Amino acid sequence: MTVQTTDPGSGGVLAEGRITQAGLQRMRDLIQVELRRPFILNTEVTRDAVRRYCWGIGDDNPLWLDRDYAESTVYGAAVAPQGLLYTTHPTYVQVGLPGVHGLHAGTSWEFFRPVPVGITPRVTCWLDSIEERSSALAGNSAWVFFTTVYGTPEGEVIAKARSFSIRSERGSSRARGKERQREMKTWSPEEIAPIEERILAQERRGAQQRSWEDVEVGDAIGELLKGPLCATDMIAWYLGSQPVYAPAHEMALRHYRRHPKWAFRNPALGVLEPNIRVHENIDAARSSGLAAPYDVGIQRHQWLLQLLTDWGGDSAFVKQCSVQFRGMNYFGDLTTISGTVTGKEIDAAGDAVVTLTLASRNQNGEDTMPGTAVVALPRRDGGQPVAAALARSVDYETYLREQAPDLRRLPGAQR
Repeated sequence: MTVQTTDPGSGGVLAEGRITQAGLQRMRDLIQVELRRPFILNTEVTRDAVRRYCWGIGDDNPLWLDRDYAESTVYGAAVAPQGLLYTTHPTYVQVGLPGVHGLHAGTSWEFFRPVPVGITPRVTCWLDSIEERSSALAGNSAWVFFTTVYGTPEGEVIAKARSFSIRSERGSSRARGKERQREMKTWSPEEIAPIEERILAQERRGAQQRSWEDVEVGDAIGELLKGPLCATDMIAWYLGSQPVYAPAHEMALRHYRRHPKWAFRNPALGVLEPNIRVHENIDAARSSGLAAPYDVGIQRHQWLLQLLTDWGGDSAFVKQCSVQFRGMNYFGDLTTISGTVTGKEIDAAGDAVVTLTLASRNQNGEDTMPGTAVVALPRRDGGQPVAAALARSVDYETYLREQAPDLRRLPGAQR
């Protein structure tokens, strides 16, 4: 594949590539191919992995952090937050088009059973399709769709994720981004004090059962506040959910020599750093056409999954959750995640479920992550969705054949 590049100094600090038809065709040749996953943060779902994950998103739920507590719940054993599956594979692979910026733009999850602690999950990811589109922010771009299936070592499906990324040329994004740049929000003591009190007053349902019969269409599910976002939030999150390979010292230098468009030279220090520093480094962020460093889409989705568990309680089970990342969550931004019950039924599996419409608004009222979810709730007559999920079994290999009957496997693809 021929990718035209430009000197980063001509427009920004990051290397710049071009979207070419030859490059797109090389990517299309990978459709329905099981992809190599070049970086996996957690190959095992351990108690330490759960602890680091919870620290990174600010979730101190004892259901995840206290084994004795978890064993006293309907789970009967230590379990992991559903969002931790992102750390075993982030649902996409940054494949092809070197030097072309990639933004994770949305993910739809379907969960079949709880995530047990102590397993080495099976993971299969493939490229579904590629579409050429044009957007206001990115200009001409490639929308890349992936599917990932997660399972237990015994061969039972835990979850399926379908995600998409938008690949756009940095020069075009930067030119359009100049029109949308805004200053990072700085909070005065008078502004931040009531926000901090609201954060500390947030409630978790926990062991108090929320029955399906007690929920009505139109009910609000409360709010979860995250932020205002700062570098500490990002550092803590990386420790628990780092989505890309980002080593240090000589390991980093060897990686950059093998993949020169994976890094940029920090203009303040003159040293090489990975492109993921757009999430903390203002020069790197603005080189991509963005106003300031910003969060990672996975991170925001994990916050939302925390709200669903906090609202539903220990006995609820999140069956589906779909989001799109419609805007950036910059340093200084406060995100308020909320939702409303928009549906209520007994689904085809016999679970008593509610459908939720979700929003994640910044301090300016902009919804940067609209979404939906389906949550199964316990019934007064004793119906327990967690027990039902644990009792179900979907065979991993059979499910793969149903989802991708023509799937091919590359040598070295991890499963």
